[in-house]
Amino acid sequence: MITIIYSTHRDKEYNDKFNDHLVLTSGLQYVQVLPYENYNQHSLTELYNKGIGESKYDVIVCCHNDIKLEKGWGVKLLEDFKNNPEFGIIGKAGSCYFPESGIYWEKLTQTMVGQVYHHPPGQKKFLSRYSPKLPFIVPVVTIDGLFISFDKTKIKHSFDESYGKFHFYDHGFCIPNYIDGVKIGVTSSFEITHESVGRPNEEFYESKEKFLDKWKQHLPLDLKPTEPYVPEIKRRTFKKFGKVAVIIPTKGKVDMLLDCVNSFYDHCDTNVFNLFIADTGSTEEEKEEIRKNISKYNNIKLIEYDYYNFAKINNDVVKNHITDEYEFLLFCNNDIKLLNDVISGMLSVFEKDKKTGTVGARLHFGDNTIQHDGILSYIDKNKTFHITHNHLKNYYNYNITIKDVIGNTGGLLMIRKNVFKKCGFFNENYIECFEDVELNFNCIKLGLINHINSNLVAYHYESITRNNDTNKLIKLQNDYSERLLPFVMENFEKIKHYFIIL
Repeated sequence: MITIIYSTHRDKEYNDKFNDHLVLTSGLQYVQVLPYENYNQHSLTELYNKGIGESKYDVIVCCHNDIKLEKGWGVKLLEDFKNNPEFGIIGKAGSCYFPESGIYWEKLTQTMVGQVYHHPPGQKKFLSRYSPKLPFIVPVVTIDGLFISFDKTKIKHSFDESYGKFHFYDHGFCIPNYIDGVKIGVTSSFEITHESVGRPNEEFYESKEKFLDKWKQHLPLDLKPTEPYVPEIKRRTFKKFGKVAVIIPTKGKVDMLLDCVNSFYDHCDTNVFNLFIADTGSTEEEKEEIRKNISKYNNIKLIEYDYYNFAKINNDVVKNHITDEYEFLLFCNNDIKLLNDVISGMLSVFEKDKKTGTVGARLHFGDNTIQHDGILSYIDKNKTFHITHNHLKNYYNYNITIKDVIGNTGGLLMIRKNVFKKCGFFNENYIECFEDVELNFNCIKLGLINHINSNLVAYHYESITRNNDTNKLIKLQNDYSERLLPFVMENFEKIKHYFIIL
């Protein structure tokens, strides 16, 4: 069923106890344990290769000798391999990115995945959470040597014995297998605790240089998600709520707009919302194409403007077109494409928490990395105020829960209509962006709480193009941070718990 290989420098009593732990917690009837005594005379790769040669079973685990595994881990691991036959190697922590530097945690918060508990002797147990527990095997380019499992019939390379004794055995195994087409992944199906914390030493860096001499021409390796993780959102009826007015400013880019519009009808209950498209200067031909394509829907209104100011246009639609039947406003960019029932998911947040200000969703760039998972604010050592998006450009490290945040992007943001009015609408002095940040701050001033529901998912396509203009972004950030700073300082006591102070 499973062969377990480990190197040990501990005494017989410890080894026997560890063997019992591995077997008894596995939940399997047949487990082969191959412990190899090693007092620094052998490399891990030498012993792991020896174990592969002596193994009875196809599924092999190579692990550290100071780990604890939850009950049933072996059953769950075999299910992982059975249900995901395309994977040859599975671990508990790893990375989707391997840089030219050889330091695989170089983009730790962005590209690492998995969860590992640590419980060093005499210390409190803590969790290294590189990504949430996702209900699928996350594809990576390499995994950490703490726990390496593989189907020996599917790997194309054994462990490379040329790097040193105790470092880069994991990457020296994973990288050549990955390059030659063996699929590698990280599982969240069972928990693992490491009773120590790894630290690089001189040998680590020596082994790294040997590894780079052999593989640097293949680096960097970058394995972005092929699609976002999209939970199913059950459609709900909210009898106590009025309708949702979805407001979409647009100009040109008709195909993008229609993708946005159609995604509402693909995923959301048409009885709950009406769409208000605010055209800000499309050509007559473009507007005619919009009219032709939206004519199949009976709850869309096209409103024409001859100027662009995101804040003012949204305000004007609310003031002049949103009647009393609408209780909620959903501000939406024309470059949004819903992937599940965002409206039901947002309304459920308002239903659970009567003091909700704004609600947002998890937004992804076109390359499937994170664009928005709530607004993140911080003050640096120079007392400069910064605004960015939480988990920006992360691969899998994001929330999959409802969480309190300082705010949400106006690209896809729901708010009660009466709260929007109490906040004074969007501040029309902001021409291009950041009016949404001030709106979120105003909600907090009213004693409300802003939430991100990261189970709600959409693409935000155009924003990745804007992010390529680094100089423009820096200028906007500096200009608007300076403008918002007095506002933040004035109300800092009410909002300081949302800030990171560097």
